Amino acid sequence: MSSNPLLPRYVGSVHPNCDYHHGQILPAKGVKCWQVSRASRDPAMDDHTGFTYKHAPDLVWWRGRFYIQYLCNPQGEHSGRGVDVLASSSDGRHWEGHRISFPPYRIPACTVTDYKGNLHTFSGESFAFIHHRMCFFQSSDGRLLLLSFYGWSPKPWMTNWDNYGIGRVVRELYPNGEMSEIYFILPCWQAGWSRDLLNYPLYTESPDPGFVSACEELLGNSLYIQQWAEENGDGDPRILLKHPAGGSYQAFCWYELPDGELIGLWKHSLAGRSRDGGRTWMVERVPSLVMSGQKVWGCRTSDGRYAMVYDPTLETQHRYPLCVTTSADGLTFDRMRLVHGEVPPMRYEGFCKDFGPQYVRGICPGLPQPEDGALWVAYSVNKEDIWVARIPIPAEDETGPVRDFFQEETALENWNLYCPSWARAELAEEGERRYLRLSDGEPWDYCRAERMLSPAKRLRLSFSVTPRQRDRGCLYMEVQDAQGRTAVRLIFREDGRLYARTVAELPVMEYQADQEYAFALDLDCADMRYTMEINGTLLEENGAPISWKCMSAVNCAARFVLRTGPVRRYPSLDDIPDNLPPEPLPGCESPLPPAVFDLAWTCAE
Repeated sequence: MSSNPLLPRYVGSVHPNCDYHHGQILPAKGVKCWQVSRASRDPAMDDHTGFTYKHAPDLVWWRGRFYIQYLCNPQGEHSGRGVDVLASSSDGRHWEGHRISFPPYRIPACTVTDYKGNLHTFSGESFAFIHHRMCFFQSSDGRLLLLSFYGWSPKPWMTNWDNYGIGRVVRELYPNGEMSEIYFILPCWQAGWSRDLLNYPLYTESPDPGFVSACEELLGNSLYIQQWAEENGDGDPRILLKHPAGGSYQAFCWYELPDGELIGLWKHSLAGRSRDGGRTWMVERVPSLVMSGQKVWGCRTSDGRYAMVYDPTLETQHRYPLCVTTSADGLTFDRMRLVHGEVPPMRYEGFCKDFGPQYVRGICPGLPQPEDGALWVAYSVNKEDIWVARIPIPAEDETGPVRDFFQEETALENWNLYCPSWARAELAEEGERRYLRLSDGEPWDYCRAERMLSPAKRLRLSFSVTPRQRDRGCLYMEVQDAQGRTAVRLIFREDGRLYARTVAELPVMEYQADQEYAFALDLDCADMRYTMEINGTLLEENGAPISWKCMSAVNCAARFVLRTGPVRRYPSLDDIPDNLPPEPLPGCESPLPPAVFDLAWTCAE
């Protein structure tokens, strides 16, 4: 264990309570989470693969577009005919052009002898699976290389590292979006493969000298190559940091300190420091960096500070919540804030699938960075859906008076959004008016929009909602404290009634589709009560204002939350993903007719 002052450490007192998916962690203000790929056995409903194990995304910003590449297996980890999928986006919200970048690899009929002297015989009917840590490299002349790794495993619970790999493959992504032929950039010679057993040529056989040069530039970059450590193994002289006895350094990432020295981060709370550009490292376990096998991403941010994004939990099957900590010097990290605190139910069972947002990666040092200065990260959820998150820089939670009228493109800058593919929260226009629209056709998830408030014991909150239907869907409207405890809950339900959750859930009134309802709430946290106006009329009973009891006692109001579904309790820490039934969740393959709710304005005083 290390308290080494030369290594990064977390000095804060905030730790998640994983009985809640959000960990009761205060969100970082303005974080947006968008789903890139929603797993489905119907290829037309997703990325054209029909595969339900999706994992290990990597992200790049290149020539004005985001590109993401992630691996897919038919059902579980380390099994099946794996592929890589590449998609792109101009804004990070809407993703398109999903296509296979590295196709299934049929292993030829052969017998190979690995460096340990083990014989492995293949029938010619088996396929490799995909395993990779990094996917992108830009050469000094601006070429973008796509990379992946084909491996196999005797048993699904065995990794393909070292002597079970076939090799690392590469192709170029051209500016017009087309891709070159596929080549091997580094076969696993130590695993017994020879040139005549490879399905693709070596990169040196490419007729394009610029492509060859770009590959050789990558092979000469020791920091990028260190990311290949698990698959290539210690026998490769390009891997400068060898694995420790009885252990391994997994999922390497790095950033540079102001003095030019490097910090390295790995899974399982390992951190290191290099004073010679990555040729040698001092590595120790740092227990204050609470993590397991879910990956960590550390980087220098656009404001000259540092951020670390990871799941701060020791659990490996329950990988949530995804949080960010920040640092001024790259060593002392504090102010843990929430990035992604939603865990929908796993729709498809599969080997070695874990709950929650995990395997986070940002944009690697040396690659172009987005012009907005935000920290963008990619990750998988439940190892079946692929997501990206935009974290504004600086990552903070302070907020001032709320005056959101949604007339400008920047109107949602301070809102936190959670947007599955079939349940979106985004700006929309209806006639001459502009709204924050929550549209939900997702049978097993919901969308969420959240506005941080200046913490207050007394609060007047005003907002306007227009339900576009009254026979389907629901909208939860809540005032919460910083930890997510709910003081006020109002619900538009699919029975055409508005409800208030107080001592019980009570009907307030009937509502109509396409009619605007303006709410004004006066909340007194000390008294644990609130009053409510709807369309300018104070709700009264027997001539006196109704004093509604709060749903829960809170000290301060700090968050305004809109959500198109009830609070989730499943999965809990007692639910084990290995115990899922083989059948997918009912109705998960097709969207429902969307239920739409429009928020027109919001004020908090």
